[in-house]
Amino acid sequence: MPRFGRHHDHEGPGSLVTITGDGGISFVIPCHNAGDYLVEAVESVVEQPLQRPYEVVIVDDGSDDDTTLKAIDTCAELPGVRVVRLEQRQGHHEARNAGVGAARLEYVMQVDADDRLATEPFLLAKGSYPDRAVEILASDADTAFVHTMSWMFGDFDGFTISSYPCREDLVVRKRHVPTSIVCRRADALECGLYDPKVLKWGDWAFAVNLLASRFRRGAGNGIRCVAGPFYEYRVHSRGDRVSDAEVSELDMTLLVVEKNLDFFRDRLDRDDGAAEITLDVLGQKPTRLDDLLHMAQFDLHQARIVAEQREFSLVSPYGMLRIP
Repeated sequence: MPRFGRHHDHEGPGSLVTITGDGGISFVIPCHNAGDYLVEAVESVVEQPLQRPYEVVIVDDGSDDDTTLKAIDTCAELPGVRVVRLEQRQGHHEARNAGVGAARLEYVMQVDADDRLATEPFLLAKGSYPDRAVEILASDADTAFVHTMSWMFGDFDGFTISSYPCREDLVVRKRHVPTSIVCRRADALECGLYDPKVLKWGDWAFAVNLLASRFRRGAGNGIRCVAGPFYEYRVHSRGDRVSDAEVSELDMTLLVVEKNLDFFRDRLDRDDGAAEITLDVLGQKPTRLDDLLHMAQFDLHQARIVAEQREFSLVSPYGMLRIP
């Protein structure tokens, strides 16, 4: 029995698209009472021009409202969709872990139930992001994961300010890691998946776990970016989003550093204890200006657009609104 607890697996009639074997990708969509968004998220995946085998694994994390339960049943009728139902609510990260545990294909990608993948034809002209990410991972064993940029929609439209390529050294120094990464399922399982004790900044924590696990076995830790933006992050005022939780960043960072102290010591070239390294990591976390400068190095035009959208200044009103 997987460590994340008991669940029931329901396959809809569309599951014929789910092909067990190498080279395919499993999309994991955790959902707790997000039925008003879920269908849109699932359809955005099913509508991708995917060339590889795929499946969509919806993890019902103890939903108890009729809208969500009906939405899950609707989605189960779509091609390639399976539903894993947890017996009671276990939390966002445990739901993600259940989805990865239930996945049948070689690569995995998380999609939050209130987000979606881009479906604009001009973006998909050269192929879907998941296909391109899998092609990179399949051809380069030294790539740890692939990511794309995120475009916000809903209460605010525009690039997130962290829309520039990740690197291992930046992740170690607390740069943002998006939800949109595509990685090998085997790597995700070996690194211990998402840590439910890390209540916020879970995507960063997962990336660190994955990189540290590969570091310990001598694997490469390259990170590749397919710019896009191919992932659409919904900005809304509902208070149940993980990113809106009031949590100590110091405490969460310490948990991650303690778990991966050997990795941080090696990459930062330090022999200090976890508490000292945690303070160092947080001290190197980029300001919004730092992020904007990194973005400008990657794409000056894009950085100018972001600066204009945010009416950018050293004290930005958008920071108060928690717009990433």
